[in-house]
This record gives sequence, structure tokens and C-alpha cells, in this order.
Amino acid sequence: MARYFPGSPTSPDEIKDRVLYEWIFRELNNISAAMFPTGGRLTLDKQFVLPQKPQDGDIVYADGTSWNPGGGVGIYARINNAWVKLS
Repeated sequence: MARYFPGSPTSPDEIKDRVLYEWIFRELNNISAAMFPTGGRLTLDKQFVLPQKPQDGDIVYADGTSWNPGGGVGIYARINNAWVKLS
């Protein structure tokens, strides 16, 4: 997944409210950093219950005890309405 780098909608000199511009730009950078906190790696939080409204394409890390999609602890993808263990 590519990392998001916020761009400027216009030149900063053309923006009347400089404080608002700087705040928006800072917030967009914070959102980008929060989406990819590990420098390009994807880290999944362990799930203890079946996700609500699962759909094909979902990827999750199941704890294997509280929620066991079929093969114990591991990473699963939702394919053709079924959980398929990837690891």
C-alpha cells in the first residue's frame, strides 16, 4: 500500500487564513503518520471477536481462542464469503 503524502491545494501565499492552512496541513500529515506508523509495514491488531459486516477482501489477525475462524491463531483473508488462513 502506498503511503499518503498530503499535497497543497494551492500556493500557501494565496491562502487568506494562514493559521487554518497550517493547521489543516499538520492534521493531514498526522493522519498519514497514523495510517502508516511502522514505516511501510502493515501491523494488524489481534481480533477477539468476529468483525461486524465482514466482506470479501477483509484481512484480519484472529486470536484463535475467543474468535477462531477455523485454523486457530493467525492471519485470515475473507474470500468468497469464507475466512481463509494465510499464515
